[in-house]
Amino acid sequence: MNATAPLLEVRDLSVAFKGGAIQAVDGVDLAIGAGETLAVVGESGSGKSVTSLAVLRLFGRDDGAVARGRILWRGEDLLPMPEATLRRYRGREIAIIFQDPGASLNPVFPIGEQIAEVLRRHNGTPKRAARAQALDLLRDVGIADPERRIDSYPHQLSGGMRQRVMIAIALACAPKLLIADEPTTALDVTIQAQILRLLKALQARTGMGLLFITHDLELVADIADRIAVMYAGQVVETGPAAEVLARPAHPYTRALLECRPHHDADGVVRFAPIPGAPPRGIFPHGCRFAPRCALAEEACRASAIPLAAAAERHETRCRRWEVLA
Repeated sequence: MNATAPLLEVRDLSVAFKGGAIQAVDGVDLAIGAGETLAVVGESGSGKSVTSLAVLRLFGRDDGAVARGRILWRGEDLLPMPEATLRRYRGREIAIIFQDPGASLNPVFPIGEQIAEVLRRHNGTPKRAARAQALDLLRDVGIADPERRIDSYPHQLSGGMRQRVMIAIALACAPKLLIADEPTTALDVTIQAQILRLLKALQARTGMGLLFITHDLELVADIADRIAVMYAGQVVETGPAAEVLARPAHPYTRALLECRPHHDADGVVRFAPIPGAPPRGIFPHGCRFAPRCALAEEACRASAIPLAAAAERHETRCRRWEVLA
């Protein structure tokens, strides 16, 4: 981890929708430094994507989103910032890749035009120079024959190529932080590996921070420096990736690891599904994982569980974490 001050600090972030009626994120703390990869993992509905969208306030007008807390970008709070000021940060200093490039790219414009538009809007780059830079970006993200592909429309490209175009758009202004919201979910395993190699290579070259949102722990092992595990809107475990994966200190993290397909001693592929389903919007009192947890006691349900140290730089929101050791 970079020893200097973090690029991004999220402090006590809470997000609710429908004017506050539906809670999605509750008291989240995160930090990420230059050149660092923080992976945020958890089931669908755990609050991962809402947390990433909150960084740049990318909520729809009809969502009725209410966000509280602090989102510090290099010490400056983005949450109360006027929309016109925040636009200077979106795409230029903080960029985001969404999980579905088919829904994110405009189907009626060539991909080169969509990349060049970012350069023209944020940097004031002249049209001809913007096209030349778009061509370089396509080459950087590994698009074959970029001179021909630059005038292609999204529907003329494969899913992997469309995702590479989304990465080119996100990197157009050389952002200091890249948020990747499940960028490989819709891709096959071979393309997933290519996209991960590309992100790591670009990060090594530019020194950008990477906030990687995923539910796939296999990907986390390959790419992350640190992990934050989210459940029911809270961070329930956080620490160095190798430590968390090898010695999980929360029953939910352990359950996520055990539900991956694996071979037993007889060579049979097995997995252990997590019983029940995560709560949505209205959370149980006490430990939110208690209704699905085999270790839960009455005390676990009695009051909220704070994050506590399980090891150096490794924290867990569990009263009984030592049972897992």
